Amino acid sequence: MSERIAPFARLAVALAYAFSDERHTTNRPAMSRAADTRLGEPGPLSGMDGAAEIGKVRQFLERGIQPLHFAALYARYGQRKACCKHCNTEGDHPEWVGALYKVAAALGEYLTMRTAHSELLYALVRRYYDSGSVRTHQALADAYACKVRSVERASARTADWLRGTRAKKGAEPIYGVEQAAHAAAEKLLRDGGFIP
Repeated sequence: MSERIAPFARLAVALAYAFSDERHTTNRPAMSRAADTRLGEPGPLSGMDGAAEIGKVRQFLERGIQPLHFAALYARYGQRKACCKHCNTEGDHPEWVGALYKVAAALGEYLTMRTAHSELLYALVRRYYDSGSVRTHQALADAYACKVRSVERASARTADWLRGTRAKKGAEPIYGVEQAAHAAAEKLLRDGGFIP
């Protein structure tokens, strides 16, 4: 009896494929996909079969893990930019922005800071995930009319909540949202035969 070969070598590759619309576009020729340096090498999954396999991974994740974990994974691995079909301008991908807002809403419950309103929470989450256009703490404080020290404290707690922390003297470790999301996704995809 032959074992089924897993379509993805590791979890990060499976997640990158699952959350990027560009990686499994079936209507672009193979040479065009190969020449696209933003995406790196075209993976083993292409065409209709590859798109179906990738769609199954995403469906598995969407149904099998908590919505917050799904949003955190989308925020980390999802396609960040989308091109308008009509005017050909590039902007934020709506699903990626939606994932950031979902994570920001959960962050609000964790932080419970009076000065951290929804737009500041979104800006903190975006600052964490979007390394390309990092806004300074001072810029966030000015934009949302609060003290720099409050923004710094909220930003540090946001990173700890998302990434997780180790045990420190006098403080319990924090099991981060991303840690939990990766663990749940890895178990689900390994049990499903998507990763070895």
